[in-house]
Amino acid sequence: ISITHLFLEDNLMKIGKAAVNGIIASLILSFGMLAGHAFAELRTTTSPDALCSNGEQATYAYFDDGKSNDWLVYIHGGGVAANTDQYRGRPEGMKSPAPNDYIGVRLTNDFRDQGFNVVIIGYCTSDLYQGFHTHNIDGKTVYFHGRKIVENVINLHKHQLAGADRLVFAGYSAGSIGLGFNADLIAQFEDPYVIADSFWLDAESLRMRLSWTEGPWVNITKFLYGNLPDHCKGAHWGHCFPSRPQFTRHGIDKVFPIWNIGDRYARHGDANKVKAGIISDIEHYAAGYSIDAKAKQIMGFEEWGHVMTANDLYTQEIDGVVLRDLIWNWIDGKGKTTHINH
Repeated sequence: ISITHLFLEDNLMKIGKAAVNGIIASLILSFGMLAGHAFAELRTTTSPDALCSNGEQATYAYFDDGKSNDWLVYIHGGGVAANTDQYRGRPEGMKSPAPNDYIGVRLTNDFRDQGFNVVIIGYCTSDLYQGFHTHNIDGKTVYFHGRKIVENVINLHKHQLAGADRLVFAGYSAGSIGLGFNADLIAQFEDPYVIADSFWLDAESLRMRLSWTEGPWVNITKFLYGNLPDHCKGAHWGHCFPSRPQFTRHGIDKVFPIWNIGDRYARHGDANKVKAGIISDIEHYAAGYSIDAKAKQIMGFEEWGHVMTANDLYTQEIDGVVLRDLIWNWIDGKGKTTHINH
C-alpha cells in the first residue's frame, strides 16, 4: 500500500462533510437531554490564545449542580484539516465557537444523570487539539490553537478537578487523539480515568504510523503539526497519539480503550498483529472494548464501529454486552470490565 493511499484513508487526513454534519446533528439533537439540568452553562474561554480557527474565543459547556465531587471532562471529535483544501471544505460550525445548542452526547448525558459534574470541550480548531500555530488561508489568519483551548479549560477548573473524588477524561475520534496529545495535562491530576473512544494505537498501528515520514507526510507534518506540545517536540507525532506507551510515559494507568476491527482507522498494518495488539492492551489495563464491527455491520459515525460513546451504540447490547455497563463496572471497581470478540 502506498503512502499516498494511506494518506487518503487515514483520519488524520480528512473526514467527509456528511460525517462531520452527522456529528453536529447528533450533538444538537442531544441538547434537549441536558438542557433541563440545573446550572447548565455555555462558558467562554479566557486565555487570549484559546481561539477557534476563525479567531473567536472558544466556548465550552459546564454542568455543576453543587451536589457531587465527581467530574468528567469530555473532548469532542470531528476529523481534521491536514491542508488548506481540507480546511476550506470543513463546515463553518467546525471553525467557530460552539453555539447554545451544542451540548452533550450519550456518554456525557449518562454521566450527568449519574451525578457527575461535566465539562464538554467543543471542537473548533481542526487540529486534533494539539496545535498552537496559524496559517494564512484565503487572506485570513486561521488559528490551529486546540492545545491552548484544552489547556485553558483545564486551568479554569484545575481546583475542582484536583479535588475530585473521581475524575474521568474521555473523548472520541479526534477527541480521543486529543487525550494523547494532552496526556501531560491529564497526568497532573492524581489517578485519573481515561476513556479513549475510536482512536487508539495498538503496537502494530503505532508501528505503521511511525513509518509515515515521506511523500505527502512532509507537508502534512508542517501544516498540521506546526507547533507540537512541548512534551511531543523532537518526536514523531505518532508517539503522542493515545497508546499504551504514551500513557505509560505519563504515569496514567487507568485507561479504557475502544478500538474496533473494521474501523477504517484501524486497518493499517498486519490485521492479525492489530488484533493481537488490541488484545494485549485491553488485557494490560483490564479494561476496554473491541469487536469485529465490520463482520457485524455495526455502523457508528462511519463504517465500521467508529465512535461508540457519542451515539446509541453506547447503550446498545452487542454480543450480550452493553458498553455502558462495562464502563461503569470499571469506574465502580466491580463486575465485567472488558469485552473482546474478533
